[in-house]
Amino acid sequence: MRLSALISDGMVLQRDKENYIWGSECAPDSVVEVTIDGKQSVCNADKEGRFKATVPAVKVGGPYEIKIKATGADGNSEAKSISNVMCGDVFLLAGQSNIEIPLCRCLDLHGEEISRMNLPSVHYFEVVKEYAFGEPVEELYEGNWQEATQENLYPMSALGVFFAQYHMENTGVPVGLIQTGVGGTHIESYLSEERVISVGKLLREEALKRGEDISKCDCNKNDSCKVCYENQLKMDKDKAWVEKTSADEVKAQLDWTEKLNSKDIGLKEHWESKTSLYEEGEEVRYVNAPGRWEDLTENKELETLRGSVWVLKTVDIPESFVGKDVKLYLGTLVDSDDTYVNGIKVGETLYRYPPRRYMIPAGVLHAGLNTITVRIVANARSGGFVPEMPYYLALGDEKISLEGKWQFRIGGTTYSEKDGCYEEFEDITFFTWKPTAQYNRMVYPLKNLRFSAVIFYQGESNCTHAWEYEYLMIEMVDCLRELFNDDLAFGFVELPMFGGEDSHGDTTEWDNLRLAQERAAARISNSTIADIYDLGFTYELHPQTKKEAAKRLYDKMKELMSW
Repeated sequence: MRLSALISDGMVLQRDKENYIWGSECAPDSVVEVTIDGKQSVCNADKEGRFKATVPAVKVGGPYEIKIKATGADGNSEAKSISNVMCGDVFLLAGQSNIEIPLCRCLDLHGEEISRMNLPSVHYFEVVKEYAFGEPVEELYEGNWQEATQENLYPMSALGVFFAQYHMENTGVPVGLIQTGVGGTHIESYLSEERVISVGKLLREEALKRGEDISKCDCNKNDSCKVCYENQLKMDKDKAWVEKTSADEVKAQLDWTEKLNSKDIGLKEHWESKTSLYEEGEEVRYVNAPGRWEDLTENKELETLRGSVWVLKTVDIPESFVGKDVKLYLGTLVDSDDTYVNGIKVGETLYRYPPRRYMIPAGVLHAGLNTITVRIVANARSGGFVPEMPYYLALGDEKISLEGKWQFRIGGTTYSEKDGCYEEFEDITFFTWKPTAQYNRMVYPLKNLRFSAVIFYQGESNCTHAWEYEYLMIEMVDCLRELFNDDLAFGFVELPMFGGEDSHGDTTEWDNLRLAQERAAARISNSTIADIYDLGFTYELHPQTKKEAAKRLYDKMKELMSW
């Protein structure tokens, strides 16, 4: 007998509904008995050994034990038991990075609270982040349920866990969270192939009415649109092409990095160990933190540079910081970094979005002048220190600012004299973002589960085609309700204010997407939408204000669901 990973220790059953227990690889035509809380359900496996038993609703709470016994025609039987089973409300978490952002990324605002958080009646299942094209994947065999206790909760969805906490405080029932969000994904990834083709035709018809030219699309490799859906679906079904594309693109990125590293004189001369990036008598050059290099009035060569820039700041450390673990808040850097304090590496981040929060171990700092040195690699855009982020050293409530002038020196670049330009670090193709990718691999295998509601926070990656999102959002709801055979409630999170990234403060695309979300939510029955506009920041794609966002969504859902 083989069970889905979803049917495992710690699973949560949806209250007030019949639930299903299913599996495969039993003896053909076995009689399968499922027992929980003294109630027994019996079903027959089919000739391939698959079964699906209906379990009547049980009392809210737990823990329960589920016993499963399959008896073949020959009288032989096999059995399994599932422990720590709870009954409460199960929520599907769906969307992109802002539903995915974990609690460990919200410690600036809620660190003390999260350090005390212990929610053993909140059980969390994260679906493996993989894609599939063509036929949906029938079963999920990877993953496990975890309790939201201190040893487990830091990687869990911040918005999801805060939402669950509010729900438990209000209702007292256990909560199951199933996380399917993937950073950067498009809403089309949550649609079936049939739905993608159908909505594509509808969008093209609407585009013609709007006077748009639909003879060609302007998508980059990680986009898709109404013009290219069918072609995209056809390409992605070519498994050999997908695998070769992925391998070639990863190799190209590794080659780019290796080439840059070979040219970087800072690596060769170990600038991380120097107290200055310049020799005595050399003119010292500076950049300011915070600040993006595209905004510089001097040192203009940094604006378009693709390569490594070393920055260094000398900091006067008081005796009170010596011998202690000190937190380094280094804002957010574009794009990647390696960070050193007095020559000791204290952290690294491989891409631009995560906040840089590095712990400087006791013994690294000494009283007097210390150096913080960062190797910043700008690989796809103008580099620098993102504004509106914190830059300081912290020990308890005591802070030492790191804002102001930093020495800088270029370590190496990918400039080609032959081509007269920088060699770009090309993005890989994120196939999990493509139409049907998540539906087929991450959502379809959940079809036998019962849910209380879907929490959906997505739209950032669709903002370049904002008007279309209204139709896509409605189609996605219909698609998931059809899959789960249930008029599921939907709680949407509206996009917050944002004008950063590479848009130079222009909020137009997100403003338009937000309006499309509102129009769609107004047309979708049994749904609500939470306004979190004021919880955003101009330059922060992933605001840490997830607790307040969860509270606003919960208040809306509470009213909708009459909790």
